[in-house]
Amino acid sequence: MKEKFLGSLVDRFIGTVNFLMNEKVISTKDLEEYTESNLHSWLQYALIKAGEKEGLFAVPEVKLRFSKPLDPNWYGLNRKRKRHLSRVDVGFYRFHDESKRRELVGIAEIFTLDEAHGCLPSKKLIENGHYWLTPRDSLSHAVQYAMDQPKFIILVTVLLKMSPHIPWKTKIEEIDSELMRHRNYYKVFKPCWKKFKESLHLESALLIINEEGIEIV
Repeated sequence: MKEKFLGSLVDRFIGTVNFLMNEKVISTKDLEEYTESNLHSWLQYALIKAGEKEGLFAVPEVKLRFSKPLDPNWYGLNRKRKRHLSRVDVGFYRFHDESKRRELVGIAEIFTLDEAHGCLPSKKLIENGHYWLTPRDSLSHAVQYAMDQPKFIILVTVLLKMSPHIPWKTKIEEIDSELMRHRNYYKVFKPCWKKFKESLHLESALLIINEEGIEIV
């Protein structure tokens, strides 16, 4: 499946984002001011465009229902309700003419600068006073227990090398102090995102966007 869709989708996504940047539709400043620029929506558009060029139906905000509910108590989040589904930014489908059914072949998730810490395990944040189920845990559960099993996942994350501001503090001393000194999200979080990608039990691509362009990890 990777040879048929994943690699080509990644190339098409990068091509679309580069086009948008060359045309000044997306700028480096937009990577910094992600809320005002609707950066998440533009990157979602680029993923959908890539899917359409690949001959797939690219659908935004797809719900993945679980065969086994996710219990936040597993991660130390007490008194939280079990989750029976998860929503992903884009789902890639193909339609089988013979059986007249659609098949989910892959999913994609986008993380702007304020979500750079999403690669961390929930327990690490909880230990430091942030009671939040991170994408690292929720996505890992989704790809393992989704009733409609995706064959691949694309992770898109913005990690600036010189951020003008620190939008969210983890309360983890070594992370926050490094960010305050050098403002280099790429250096601090790239290893964590790479580890997250490698922990997923399916074909995956990690794309890091910063001032210098897009890197495939």
